[in-house]
Amino acid sequence: MYNYWFGLTHDCDIPPLKSLTPEDIAPYKGNMVLIDLRDPDNEPTLQVIGQLLAEDLDQDLSFKAISDIPRRTLLSRITDHYMEVLGNKSPISFDAEFNNKERQKILYRGILLPFSDDGDKINFILGAIRWISEEDLATAKKSPQETPVMAEDVTTPLEISEITESAINDITAEELPVPEADTADPDRLMESLEDCRQLVQGQSPSDNRSRKSLYETLGAVLDFHVLCLASPDSYGDLLQTEGLKAQKRAPFTPTLKLCFGRDYDKTRLTEYAAALSFARKNHQNGTSLPDFLDSYPGGIKGCVKAERASQNSQDTPAVKKVKITLEDCREAIENMTALAGFEIDENHDNDDQICLLLARRNGSRIEVIKILKQDESVLGPILQDISNDP
Repeated sequence: MYNYWFGLTHDCDIPPLKSLTPEDIAPYKGNMVLIDLRDPDNEPTLQVIGQLLAEDLDQDLSFKAISDIPRRTLLSRITDHYMEVLGNKSPISFDAEFNNKERQKILYRGILLPFSDDGDKINFILGAIRWISEEDLATAKKSPQETPVMAEDVTTPLEISEITESAINDITAEELPVPEADTADPDRLMESLEDCRQLVQGQSPSDNRSRKSLYETLGAVLDFHVLCLASPDSYGDLLQTEGLKAQKRAPFTPTLKLCFGRDYDKTRLTEYAAALSFARKNHQNGTSLPDFLDSYPGGIKGCVKAERASQNSQDTPAVKKVKITLEDCREAIENMTALAGFEIDENHDNDDQICLLLARRNGSRIEVIKILKQDESVLGPILQDISNDP
């Protein structure tokens, strides 16, 4: 769902609600809730409640205030986090467990996505959640296991020569926001690690093993990694206990070794570390990662290649930036040969000699769409690139 939301943002930080289509959210509608925040003087209300969430409530809370939601319900698990979205002005994901009204232990994972009419002030929050009872999870664990989850990424596998041990040290994770330190206590860290290890062993509630389970497992590992970053002291103690060391140039490697085992195939660990690094740089979290990997061209292999290309470009010496003024632009352009010329009806200031043309190619024909005003911050780098052309 995060990928879908992110695809709606375009040139704004937060997309408008009208950009949603019923067809795109149909697969999740039973597990969703739409929170209305348009009235700043009153409490947020529940505009739409998915059927599965409504059945769990045993009452109709449509258009009711958030404070009317009963505790020990799945809906309360979602709405408890909406203030975090308002504070961060960005999506959040969460996972935990609780005892419902029947005292059943429920494991759940959810996501909250903001929407805004003006790209800044949040008017709506769309929440979705998936869950499984501990009893159902235990039943799934007892089911006959098929091919182990980690057997292979069923997309075309990488050749060993493409991913070598030395590649681990070439992966540098970008600094990204992490949860507040008090969100990751040692007990929660160990619980998350145990969940990851169970998934590695193929104990996923998913019916389809292989690639889907691998992606879900890597999503859990990514969430675990974020928890580790939020609790560096506990993480350091855990690494020391396991005989591992943090790696500044390869931050995901020790996390993966904790989950998969220190003797796990190094080539695979390198692949997963690169894929997770690339995913984090693209603002993915544990909830959104499976869909991200599934939709990204080439899956894990594609992410690894993109990450390596990114690292190679970072290793290229930077070109020194030179400040170029509009006067410099005029002098540079004055001696350039014109490719074509045409008259326009639009009046312009004589001082506005330089402009950018937004155009598109249509075979051998160039179609001018818009004339953009001069801007030295934009024109300068363009002219510098032109001057560097052979």
